[in-house]
Amino acid sequence: PAERRSDLQSARALRARMQGVLKPQTLAVVCVAVALSVAPHWTRAQQNAVELSLPEARALAAHALSNGRPELASKIAGGLLEADPRSTYGHYVLANAYAEMGRIREGRQAASRAYRYSTIPVQKFEAAELAARLSYAEERPTLTQLWLRRAVQHAPSAQIEAQLAKDYAKVRQQNPFSFSLSGGLRPSTNVNNGADTAQQVIDGLPFTGQLSGSAQALSGVIGSIDGIVGYRLRGTATSRMDVSARVFVQRIALDSAANTTAPDVRNSDLASTYGEIALNQQFAIGSPGSSVDVNAAVGRYWIGGNPNYGFVRLGAGHQWQMNARTALTLNSSVEQRFSARSDIYDSRTLGVVAGARHTLGWGDSVSVSLNLLNTASDFVNSRVSAAAVRMTYSFADQIGPALVSVGLVLGRSDYPDYVAVFNVPGGKQDRSAYADVNIFLPDMDYAGFAPTVRIRAGRTQSNVSRFDTREISVAV
Repeated sequence: PAERRSDLQSARALRARMQGVLKPQTLAVVCVAVALSVAPHWTRAQQNAVELSLPEARALAAHALSNGRPELASKIAGGLLEADPRSTYGHYVLANAYAEMGRIREGRQAASRAYRYSTIPVQKFEAAELAARLSYAEERPTLTQLWLRRAVQHAPSAQIEAQLAKDYAKVRQQNPFSFSLSGGLRPSTNVNNGADTAQQVIDGLPFTGQLSGSAQALSGVIGSIDGIVGYRLRGTATSRMDVSARVFVQRIALDSAANTTAPDVRNSDLASTYGEIALNQQFAIGSPGSSVDVNAAVGRYWIGGNPNYGFVRLGAGHQWQMNARTALTLNSSVEQRFSARSDIYDSRTLGVVAGARHTLGWGDSVSVSLNLLNTASDFVNSRVSAAAVRMTYSFADQIGPALVSVGLVLGRSDYPDYVAVFNVPGGKQDRSAYADVNIFLPDMDYAGFAPTVRIRAGRTQSNVSRFDTREISVAV
């Protein structure tokens, strides 16, 4: 299509850049060589009598592109690649020549090879940017996004990086597929949410015997990967419908101290995996930035390699963009869990999350959220009402190389009917307090991926000491 061809016009910018490659001392050679390429009556022997050095061949290739001779440029590029199959310049010229000839896929492949063999950042940028344009001309938006990420990584200036970001946003909006990937490593003093001590105390009364090693806090490293793939089924200016699949994998490596405390516990016993398929419908409503969404999901949760429960969830949410600085959110959900062990462990959870975010006059922002849930089950120890408040303060300006936010979480859980050795009078009550510092390092990114360091510390207090826990962790 005509609009696709416009994406190839910038290849002609190469001509202007390549004009500077021609040095006065090579001009005569170039003129003779071009004359040879167009004269119809020269004999093969006469043509073979002209020999070009590699610099002269490079200059001739640039001249051919500059004068609308992509076929000649591709032949010269082929000669350059015979001399050096890893020639970045040869592959880059070939990519531009193929683009001019309308051989888009071959051009993109040649640009990919130019990127692979280049060692200079500006060469990598030019090859990646060309590969992105040719991928877009192929109508392959996901591949275009990949090459734009690579181009950003080697962008020679902040202005060019900003323009690539705009291009990326445009392609991302056009692409029906979406991808999200995050991962982390978290050394922690309590990877299993275990008890502070081996002593079992209920409502201040100690009991004989000690908690098993697996019930006590174990130290080690938590590793996780969270991946989401989405596809837009339908989209207009005011609504969109998406289907997505998510997999969250968490694995734990116990350290030597944990192995001493709980020698029978293996790393695989603490492994967990979560998967879901979700459908989401979103509508724009009211002021710009405000929306309503409804969603449904089905999934399964595994622990220790064994199925723990499956679930079905329905949810709805509303976001109000009150003004340029303030936004409010309200989300609710109902989730039915089906235990893999026995029907008695089935449960139903109702949840409500309300939140507010406000940007202060100097750019910093404050957010507050309230999370309420109630779980009903035939299993008494699963019946719980809980509430948690999270407060976050985010600094707008970088502190050195970092963007910093700090958070505080306060929570309370009430299990009205709880059994631990015996029926606990009045049930079990837990109170928790956690603080965290999040350090985002935007200048250490690679292809759009950047690290965050989270330092977290806190504790949970309970009238059943098995649930008195402490944790200090540093997550990357």
